Parts: sequence; structure tokens; C-alpha cells
Amino acid sequence: MKNLKYLFLAALTAGVFAGCEDDTNLPAYVPLNFAQDFEGTDNTNVDITNWTNHAEAGNKLWMTQVYSSNGYAEFNPYQSGDASNVGWLVSPAIDLMADNTDVLRFQVSQSYVTSAANKLEVLISTNYDPATMDPEDATWTALNANIPGTDATYFEFQDSGEISLTPFSGTVHFAFKATGSGTNTSLDGSYQVDSVRIYDTTQF
Repeated sequence: MKNLKYLFLAALTAGVFAGCEDDTNLPAYVPLNFAQDFEGTDNTNVDITNWTNHAEAGNKLWMTQVYSSNGYAEFNPYQSGDASNVGWLVSPAIDLMADNTDVLRFQVSQSYVTSAANKLEVLISTNYDPATMDPEDATWTALNANIPGTDATYFEFQDSGEISLTPFSGTVHFAFKATGSGTNTSLDGSYQVDSVRIYDTTQF
């Protein structure tokens, strides 16, 4: 089964997901400009105030999944029935100063991803308006995050690295955009995201 929870029940080795909330290793105290942990009801669409959960292609949305009392967001096109699945999970508006030294950082894992076309992108926009447009209608810039490749251990969260937001200012939104397929078995892998943080690197 491609569903994360079924693998946990059947074959998960001890400790794979242990402590994922603590994997973003920050100093003892870092003032956070933004934080999101995707706690919620297991196996339901992500529904968090001011976040946008949008299907550009197909009907699959980002889901909240819970394992060992930890919630995280997952995009899983497996058996969706759609030839193409493109799902956006877009942050609330975030205000950045012109001279900001903020970074974006999060935890991310993959499962059953065997093709580079089955991908997760991290994007940022300065003109997205959730009240008047769909995410795909805005202008987005790709951010350079460490996304697990096809050789990554399934379900093992890794650090995205500190992604500089210095080139951006004003009101921005960042997004996780996942692309896959529910009918092509080479493109039906999933991605999991958790522990999203934005913080100023000069504050410690």
C-alpha cells in the first residue's frame, strides 16, 4: 500500500519517524516569525486558517496525517483515479522587511517516489492574492530546498536547510506544490511536510 499509515502498521522500522518535531535543530531560543505544525484530524484535508489547499489538476488535496501523535501534511496521489494530480498548499500572507535576513526551514520526506517528474517544489510569490486568484495564476519563484530524491529512505524526514528569503520583501506567500498521478504507477509517490519555520538568522 502506498498510504503512509499502512506501511507503518506493516513494516516500519523502529524510530523512522521518531522525534520528527525536533529534527529542525535550532538553538535553545530562536524568535520565530512564522511557525506551522500540521496538527489536526487524521486523514482529512488540510484545513488551517489562512492556508490555501488547492487542486490545480485532478481532485487530490493535501491531507493531514497523524502518526504516533504527530501531525504532518501529505500529498499522496496514489489511486486518486486522476491521470494528473497537482496540489498546492500555500501559506498565509507573511510580511518581510526590505532588509530582512529571514530563512524558511521545514522537515520533508517522500514515499515511493521513483521519478523526478513526481516532484515537490517550494515556491514563493509576491503577487498572490488568495481572495482573487488561484495559486497557478500568480507569479512564483522557485526556492532552493533540500527535497528528498528518488534514493531517499521512504518516510524519513530530512531538513530542508535554511532557505534564504533575503531577496524578497513586502507581503509574500510560500507554497508547497506537488505533482504526481493516480493512474501512472511511476508517478504516484507521496511527499510529507512538517515543522515549517521562518526565523531571523541574526537573532542568535
